[in-house]
Amino acid sequence: MWWRSQNLSKPVVDGNGQKWHFRVWHDFPDKIYTQRIYFWNEDRTETGMFEVVEEQSLHVSRLKQRIAKLAKDAAFRRSHLTPLQFPVERHYA
Repeated sequence: MWWRSQNLSKPVVDGNGQKWHFRVWHDFPDKIYTQRIYFWNEDRTETGMFEVVEEQSLHVSRLKQRIAKLAKDAAFRRSHLTPLQFPVERHYA
């Protein structure tokens, strides 16, 4: 299910002025608690997904920290790049 509260979908602007969009999904696929942060830039040339499972799951404050890191740390973001289909909410629910 999509995490729609607590400003997790709020765009973040990086140091270069680029706007990044995020959607956080969490559920129990295959009976394993999973959290995923989907992200993309304004023109959708860079897209990706950051995933944590079970005991690695993050509290909402840590999710916000990861979102900020994805927006501001290009090396960290590059390690999680993957093509996404849009709209994300329909294709990855």
